[in-house]
Amino acid sequence: MGVPFWAIEMAARFWQDAGGAEDAPRSLRRAIANALPLTVVLLPALRLAGIDVWLRSQRIVCRLDVHDRPLRACLVARYGQGIVFLDGADPDDEQRVSLAHEVAHFLKEYWTPRHRAAERLGPHVLEVLDGDRAPRHEERVQALLAQVPIGYHVHLLDRCPDGQYATPDIASAEYAADVLAYELLAPSSAVLDAVGALPTVQQREAASALLRDVYRLPAAAATRYAALLLPQEDHSGSFLRQLGLRP
Repeated sequence: MGVPFWAIEMAARFWQDAGGAEDAPRSLRRAIANALPLTVVLLPALRLAGIDVWLRSQRIVCRLDVHDRPLRACLVARYGQGIVFLDGADPDDEQRVSLAHEVAHFLKEYWTPRHRAAERLGPHVLEVLDGDRAPRHEERVQALLAQVPIGYHVHLLDRCPDGQYATPDIASAEYAADVLAYELLAPSSAVLDAVGALPTVQQREAASALLRDVYRLPAAAATRYAALLLPQEDHSGSFLRQLGLRP
């Protein structure tokens, strides 16, 4: 499976813009300050209602029209800038992954499409992206041809009552943000190089330990990332069943 090329390329561009990659464990704070117009805000016991209160206190008009619930992190972005909210009560390793996840959302869903739109359609299209006016007919056509989305940036917050993602698109976006976050914090090439000399059966566990102990990822995130980088072979015969060769 592995990390897709787009994530490797986007992470590399971020670190280039930041002036160079950080040593492990990566906090991202200084890199964000160098590369992106993002502000990081820590709030205790982070909830959507608390974010609304903070935004109003700063006279920022941005109503979050979703049901209140606790969060680890949240991104609000408009006019080419963003604010990442983190739960300040979370341990450092959880904050590290939460921050990287929201940076990934900003890069993939907001910052990169915004710059692509301005390059392909002209800077005037930013008025549309910021919601200051509706797109003209020719802008809709140009955006379709250039494969650039235009309109409001909407952060994907919706959840079902059971906590699952509300739509497949949201689930896909969250998965992509996780993958890019992992690549930002622990380059896949470095992790694979570090365990490549070990026997195959030991590599996944060794990668997971490396991600926990050196890159300081939480245990659950380290396990997921190691599984992504080093998928185990399926010896159960499921592939043969898919081909109709085994009952």
